Amino acid sequence: QCPLLHTILFQRKWRKFRRDAIHLDISESTAVGERFSLSNAVDPDIGSNSIKAYYLSENDHFDIEIQTGRDGSKFVDLILKNPLDREKQASHNLILTAVDGGVPARSGTASIIVRVLDTNDNAPQFYKDSYNINLTENAPIGRLVVKLNATDKDEGSNSDIIYSYSLYTSEKTQQTFSLNPDNGEIRVKEMINYEDFRIYHMEIIATDKGVNSLSGKCKVKILLTDINDNHPEISIKSFSSPVKEDVPVNTVIALEILD
Repeated sequence: QCPLLHTILFQRKWRKFRRDAIHLDISESTAVGERFSLSNAVDPDIGSNSIKAYYLSENDHFDIEIQTGRDGSKFVDLILKNPLDREKQASHNLILTAVDGGVPARSGTASIIVRVLDTNDNAPQFYKDSYNINLTENAPIGRLVVKLNATDKDEGSNSDIIYSYSLYTSEKTQQTFSLNPDNGEIRVKEMINYEDFRIYHMEIIATDKGVNSLSGKCKVKILLTDINDNHPEISIKSFSSPVKEDVPVNTVIALEILD
């Protein structure tokens, strides 16, 4: 009589994460070393077949650290190892892998999607540091002189810009030219006359609307161009002195012309 052989098969389960994708919003101003708890993988197996390790896909900004609970379960934290910069990279896509201790080892993965949140760390910048503008005198009121444009690498309210005159811009200049705070347009506000004032200097500030707002500045020089808008005037100074008969030809005797 042949002995009866009983074979018991243990079916090991695939371990998996509670979520296929883990979404994290992290500010670009977050300090290096900051920790973020991640969702752990679930493994129905026990003992040596349970989860033994976690691995993170290769990247420049994040690492993981594994903590072991009193019951032997593994917990994983995501750690920031290098500063974030939203303007260089707005999101980071990582893969977290959990591996058990069975033979052969089995694994499960989850995606980690990190969205980098903006902080107000960029000041507005003009395309040029200085502008020289030629403007004909008697230009009509409302005439566009120049449209300044500043940009900010941040996003949202951190990139919304307001334009204003600096304290270095004279009252006379501000009375003569208007500045639109929303779009940076400078227009003629009052009649301008070359004979009264020939050069206007102004400094324009672009300020963002972020918390702890930042600003940039540029200089504008407006040079008036003369037009022939005045008639010559002849002024006879005096005829009280006699003119000698031997005075040389082309001698100026009493004539003054103004224009």
